[in-house]
Amino acid sequence: MYIEPDRLPDLRRCERLPWIKPLIEHPAEVETLAWDYEEGDQTIKTYVWIKDYDFVVIMKKYPDGQRRLITSFYVDSAYTKQDFERKYANRT
Repeated sequence: MYIEPDRLPDLRRCERLPWIKPLIEHPAEVETLAWDYEEGDQTIKTYVWIKDYDFVVIMKKYPDGQRRLITSFYVDSAYTKQDFERKYANRT
């Protein structure tokens, strides 16, 4: 069995955890970008991104329209920001 070494918590992510519920409940606010994107494995994920605050919530969308939270995190790399911009431009 693999035991992961101790990880330090990402304090920027921890500070933003209380934002998850409001983002899920109000994704159409002016400062957020919210979209569905079909991934390469044909799953549809919903992204809710507060671009100005570098925070994203990602949910899996099911055929019945329900969504389940997958993850949320502080976006700290230029590559990840570019990837989200590309996915937003190609949203479904």
